[in-house]
Amino acid sequence: MATTSVPLTKPTAPTLVRTRSESQWAIVLRRFRKHRMAMISLGVLLLIFLASLMAPILAPFPRDAVGLAPRFSPPLTVHNGQMHWLGTDHVGRDFFTRLLYAARITLSVSFFAATFATLIGMTLGALAGYFRGVVDSVVMRIVEFMASIPDFPILLIIAAILASRPESLPIPGFVLDAMGTLMLLSPVGNERAQVVVIIVVLTAFGWISAARLMRGMVLSVRERDFIEATRALGASNARIILRHVVPNAFPPLVVSYTLSLAGALTAETALSFLGIGITDPTPTWGNMLQFATNFMLVNPWVPLIPGLPVVLASLAFNFIGDGLRDALDPRLKM
Repeated sequence: MATTSVPLTKPTAPTLVRTRSESQWAIVLRRFRKHRMAMISLGVLLLIFLASLMAPILAPFPRDAVGLAPRFSPPLTVHNGQMHWLGTDHVGRDFFTRLLYAARITLSVSFFAATFATLIGMTLGALAGYFRGVVDSVVMRIVEFMASIPDFPILLIIAAILASRPESLPIPGFVLDAMGTLMLLSPVGNERAQVVVIIVVLTAFGWISAARLMRGMVLSVRERDFIEATRALGASNARIILRHVVPNAFPPLVVSYTLSLAGALTAETALSFLGIGITDPTPTWGNMLQFATNFMLVNPWVPLIPGLPVVLASLAFNFIGDGLRDALDPRLKM
């Protein structure tokens, strides 16, 4: 009986497929994209921001031009062949033009106030949590003192004093010029000084929560083994804080920063609405809302024009903060 021989084949080794691992920030971005409301809010903020940047191009009229159209003309009013998309205000100025310039000023003030306050709070909190001892005691006593006083009444008093006399606060000329160029402010009068004063006031009362948060994070991070190893290798305190402590304590601060943007926007709007912040003719959403509410019983649609952007921007900042919180939390599965 004939037998057939089967050729023996050499077993092949399994091929290894190299998969490229995602970086930490790529994972955060992927998780953030899954938060639908955060992405919608980001799109709304980008739209408002781009429109404010293009205000000189998109605006159909000069910022403070008083037209011949009747005051409080309804939206889509055509007068002398020119369209008033959102109507006119109490003196006949174009609402759409004023809204674009107001967005540029209000968002810029909120951004600078929240950024400076977060940087100050981050610095003081990192120093207090890392060095502890006397530094921690001094910083925390200042924080406790600032937190014990009622923020808004003191904010109103200081803003009223400085806004009426901005020359009492020494402001370098290059700062005024930079702010005037960025926010398209007139060099005549106290427009630039008023804006800088409001940024300083909001910054002075906005760094407390960031300092507390940063101190707590640094106290937990500084006790980890890699910090002790870095210190044993001879790294300086500045290098340890900047290269190791702050980056590991940074994610919660990002969420706090987005929420402080909403707080700064609301505070600036409230101060301008009460007439002790940035005043007319400099347009902000707050002072536009102030004049609109004076005539809301006769023209109920007028407060919606500056009020809706305030609500949309505040909600957008909060939703973005929620999205970042979920994306930066490793305990959540998204």
